Amino acid sequence: MQQKTALIIGASGLTGQHLLELLLDDPLYARITIYVRKPIHISHPKLVQQIVDFEQLNSAIDATDVFCCLGTTIKKAGSQDAFKQVDLIYPQKIGALQLAAGSQKFLVISAVGADERSSIFYSRTKGRLEKALTLLRYPCLCIFRPSFIMGDRAERRMGEKIGIFFAKLISPILVGPFKKYQPVSALALAASMQHAAHQHTTGLHYISSDEIKKFDL
Repeated sequence: MQQKTALIIGASGLTGQHLLELLLDDPLYARITIYVRKPIHISHPKLVQQIVDFEQLNSAIDATDVFCCLGTTIKKAGSQDAFKQVDLIYPQKIGALQLAAGSQKFLVISAVGADERSSIFYSRTKGRLEKALTLLRYPCLCIFRPSFIMGDRAERRMGEKIGIFFAKLISPILVGPFKKYQPVSALALAASMQHAAHQHTTGLHYISSDEIKKFDL
């Protein structure tokens, strides 16, 4: 088995933390590099921590697979423009840099309802990200579209907590075309990203919440 190298952006976030743990234990990967604003308290022989300023970033690293787990909220970011930087500009820029450096697979977390023509700012931003990454023409692009992502966050997101509460209540009746709105755990999302990275596929792939939910333990 030929080993690969990986880059994780957003490894300090809820899903990114789970993904990092999974990839560190994955024999497929010989090295995992993470872009972080400040060091995280994890030591592993396969792990390389690279402190970056995303606004100033203009170079790439050697990574076969790129995992993008970046994401914030407008409340946390402080404005729509700041939100757009994290959820659109940074992933798009890193995607372009890494493709030019030879990365073969880009796996990114988007959201259910992503649509560049949406009247909802959040969904429109996610849709614009998907469109921008598609235009890069990666050998393989995997776009994950989870509904609500469940897990223990460091910060409280009250609106998200309320949404998850109601989503869990109605989850049993979300069947057929509504299955894509089922909430999923951050661990299941991370596991589905790891699984997709193992597949020998090319082209564009969309992974919905009901597909992600299959990885819930």
